[in-house]
Amino acid sequence: MQWGELHNIWLIFLLFIVIYLSITVYQWREKIKKTFADKELFPFVFPITSSRKYGFKLIAFCVALFLIIIALMDPLFGNRDVKVKREGIDMVFLLDLSSSMNTQDVAPSRLEKATKLITETLGQLGGDRASLVAFAANAYTISPLTNDYAAIESYLQNVNTDLISSQGTNYLNAIQEAVKAFKGSANSSRLIVLISDGEDNENTTNQAVKLAKDNNINIVTIGVGTEKGGPIPVYTNGYAEDYKKDETGSTVISHLEDKNLRELAQNTSGTYIHLENTQEALSAFTMYKAKLAKNEIASSTTRDMNHIYQIFLGIAVCLLFVELLTSEYKVFNKKK
Repeated sequence: MQWGELHNIWLIFLLFIVIYLSITVYQWREKIKKTFADKELFPFVFPITSSRKYGFKLIAFCVALFLIIIALMDPLFGNRDVKVKREGIDMVFLLDLSSSMNTQDVAPSRLEKATKLITETLGQLGGDRASLVAFAANAYTISPLTNDYAAIESYLQNVNTDLISSQGTNYLNAIQEAVKAFKGSANSSRLIVLISDGEDNENTTNQAVKLAKDNNINIVTIGVGTEKGGPIPVYTNGYAEDYKKDETGSTVISHLEDKNLRELAQNTSGTYIHLENTQEALSAFTMYKAKLAKNEIASSTTRDMNHIYQIFLGIAVCLLFVELLTSEYKVFNKKK
């Protein structure tokens, strides 16, 4: 036999204290009775007791207390097969790595704000599987669906807009890559979390919506940036030396364009979230995800020991009931 809560063994000391106090109280009562009244008056003044009955009541109570302590220690005996199910959803994070994500109209930059949100979201996923896909004009899977959130977080520490040479924003290519990542997953509870500043250089939003619907995918879009916008830094050897210019030599100002993001979300039973405060955005996402049905991602059978504390607890209750029935009584006018 093994024990699930062996630390409760210290309660055995309570049993010895109860035994000691019960015997001491009984001896004290017998001594006091002799000084309070004559022996002939005992049946009228004091409850009728006998040392044998008192001993029986004490033994019954102490055994019941002992069995309760045993039950609290959670005795384990034998083995049984237990089927363990793990439920969750499959989600793909689509992270926009177009150069406009370097804009610093939100601190420290749109890209860093986005990666922080993904990292904090991963910390609350539980049993869900996640994948990371980076996109601009083209899309590439950085991490397949996995429960190894630490691996995804390590990838996020190294992402930058230089990872994808073909700049621009193409939502259709991003959704296509996400569909590949979902290959082999359940047909329901598929979720895409698309984080972008909203620019759609290829006008592929409608096609992306159709592809998501055909594959039963919900899309949560998260817009990062401000309507006021800001210039796009141009980095050389990791340092921002200038800002992006257009054909006329004027500095390009990148703005948050949430129209396409809202369209993607609304037409795929998703929701749009503006990433301004990370915790508020995370809360909104968590509330939406909680409404989605969860699939059984995996199940396994494991061996577990039987909990048999109920037997000891049942016997203890019976003994306490018997102890209560053996009550003391007085005699008055020859009646109990």
